[in-house]
Amino acid sequence: MSETERQRWGASAHERKVENLYSGGVENFANWHNGYLNFGLWENGNKDYITAAENLVQRMGNILGLNETSKLLDVAPGMGTQDVYLLKNFAPQSIDGLDVTWKHIEHGRRRAREADAEDRVRFHHGTAIELPFPNASFTHVLSIEGPEHFDTREKFLHEAHRVLQPGGVIAMADFIVKNPPRNLIEKLVAEAARKLWQVPRANVYSADVYRQKMATAGFEEIEIEETGASVIPGYYFEQMRPETIKAISKIRGFALARLGLLLDVAVYRGFTMGLLEYVLVRAVRG
Repeated sequence: MSETERQRWGASAHERKVENLYSGGVENFANWHNGYLNFGLWENGNKDYITAAENLVQRMGNILGLNETSKLLDVAPGMGTQDVYLLKNFAPQSIDGLDVTWKHIEHGRRRAREADAEDRVRFHHGTAIELPFPNASFTHVLSIEGPEHFDTREKFLHEAHRVLQPGGVIAMADFIVKNPPRNLIEKLVAEAARKLWQVPRANVYSADVYRQKMATAGFEEIEIEETGASVIPGYYFEQMRPETIKAISKIRGFALARLGLLLDVAVYRGFTMGLLEYVLVRAVRG
């Protein structure tokens, strides 16, 4: 694996801030939760994180309509576990994963190699707002909990439209504003969640604005489904388990683990206050 493929972000670049957020302890993180990083879809009384994480990935593959003819671009694939899962369960023709965090790329390539899938699952280091692929390269674009970080989500939508073939499908798991903050406490919670999680202010808006930006980018048949109740509480209570806190502290170190806990509390409180919502988004390239 060549370091020459690694992008070097400027000191003030937003991509560098996001990479720093996700890099801490990654070398120790590979097998914790099987490498999954998503919030999970907690249904039917399930209490197991890996089951919830794979449930979410399965749902996204179903929403996309992946099959053996699909050429999938997964933007922000984390450490690659979800792409190996998608290959095994949907058998697409190819999967290209692009992530801003170099250590994620290293883990993704290792997982593809271990799954004997290097010819069909490839990982690239880069930014979502300048996708390094030709026009109409893919039949499907996926992003699970990445778009809120992109600077900006709107730029990513235009890039996703560019690299999709006509009639291609995009699906995203994302966060939106449910209601604007009504008082000082709610404003503090919302701002804490945004800053801790490196979410650009330009990405903070409602489902109606989201739909409008997708339409402006050229997408049609836009569907936005609210699923926060099946996602955020389950993830929050998993993260608050003493066993999880102990494991994350060992993996990421005391300071980064506590930062993660603060973020989890801010997101959970934002959800319970009715300030933010978790959504599954699907649209077709016009």
